[in-house]
Amino acid sequence: MTLKTDPFTRTPGIAGRAYIDNGIADEIIKCFLDEESAKFVFKITGLRGSGKSVEYGRIIRELKDEKNWLVYPLSASGEAVRTLISKLSMESFIDDKTVTTVTGSATSVSGGALVVSGNETINVQKTISDNERLYSEEATLTNMISIANKKKYKVLVGVDDISKTPDMVRLLSIIGSMILEGLRVYLVVTGLSENIEDFSGEENLSFFKRADSREVSELNKYDVTYMYQKLLGIDLQEARQLEEISRGYAYAYQVLGSLYFAKAENETIDDVIPDFERILFRDSYELIWRSLSKGEKEVVRCILKAPHGRTDEIRALMSNPNTYPVYRSRLINKHLANADSRGYLSIRLPSFDRFVEVWGDD
Repeated sequence: MTLKTDPFTRTPGIAGRAYIDNGIADEIIKCFLDEESAKFVFKITGLRGSGKSVEYGRIIRELKDEKNWLVYPLSASGEAVRTLISKLSMESFIDDKTVTTVTGSATSVSGGALVVSGNETINVQKTISDNERLYSEEATLTNMISIANKKKYKVLVGVDDISKTPDMVRLLSIIGSMILEGLRVYLVVTGLSENIEDFSGEENLSFFKRADSREVSELNKYDVTYMYQKLLGIDLQEARQLEEISRGYAYAYQVLGSLYFAKAENETIDDVIPDFERILFRDSYELIWRSLSKGEKEVVRCILKAPHGRTDEIRALMSNPNTYPVYRSRLINKHLANADSRGYLSIRLPSFDRFVEVWGDD
């Protein structure tokens, strides 16, 4: 007997056969490939678990397969500038791979290289041979990108789940400078809205602040229902039940599909709900809840308690109704609250009310 393979996955950045196309990756790839396009930078935002990394992964993989594209995904927490230089230096068309930037306090050195710092003079700590030069990392990186462009290569830099660090600020600043210089270097990042907005205070990153942003919103209910039918071999009514439970939340869609696929024949949808909630609470909701301020948490509780989700109902439950507009904007910006209907506010995450009820006070 041949065992079927689970078509659903919880691996970050991978959607597998259960992938539902929302058009974001296709749009960005098309813009980058279009010679007439002036869009060099895209930011993909959305709630944790909404599928940002899946769209990012598609862009990275598809452009890697394109001729004359060099694609370098970087870690959000690593030494981004040095890593990008290292990756570029591995390319066969980079002839001079020597980068010398280390300085020390040695009193003498052969080669005659001298560095001046304040009123003191210090020498480079290592011997400088004739074919070595002292370049800053920015100059080195810019030169490498320039060489790649002359060889007809375009360069894409990617960062998944970006957050503000000194090295990431430096990388973005250098990329912005290279774009202004006319180099063919592209950037795609994913991140929570609040993490991306952290860069707004940097004066030299206006290009990043103004760059195109695409939000990964909830999955289309018709697509989710169809995929459950197709991948699980169930009828329309049962597929609709699963869709209503997952509520368009990408991570919930994958988790619920995987649990249903693995359930015993005599088990029902109700039998997998405890595991469904446990996984969502542990892997996603705890992190979302911890990221909220005390005031934001209060408004979330009020939204969940409001009988119909109307603004007047929510404000009546708040200790200080005057702060409602502020927290409303913050929760919408974090993609947690839904304000599609005027005068109403809702939380679309499945079983989030249960999470807040049980774990909200921890």
